[in-house]
Amino acid sequence: MEFATVNTDKGNINISRMTIESLIHLVLKDIKGVVVPGKTRLRELSNKIKQSTQEKNEGTPQEIKIEIKPDSVIINLFLIINYGIRIPDLTWEIQAKVKEKLKEVAGLDINIINIHINGIRYPNKYQNKDKLIIPEMFVKIF
Repeated sequence: MEFATVNTDKGNINISRMTIESLIHLVLKDIKGVVVPGKTRLRELSNKIKQSTQEKNEGTPQEIKIEIKPDSVIINLFLIINYGIRIPDLTWEIQAKVKEKLKEVAGLDINIINIHINGIRYPNKYQNKDKLIIPEMFVKIF
């Protein structure tokens, strides 16, 4: 198990990857526009199976990948967002809040938080039996 280390004047604090992931999950739950699935035993098992069959660099929807290096922690978030949210504003908010929470709770300075938007969840009024109904305004713009 890898740990992110925070050096203090009284010694070192080691924080596990799972702890960092849990903190990020809590932040994402509070941000409007991000679709956050609940963690279940079945989902964890299916993610492990998917990881063994996928390329290492490819992220599955709704995944948090944390790369711990000796001098830094790199976070990659693979998210699904709600329709109608301005993506740049949402991603800036996510980056700021995740960075702030990890600094506040764990004492970790995070410099790199990459956000990958893997999909958009449309409201039911734009869906009809698994077929997407495109709003007229969207068609007029493009």
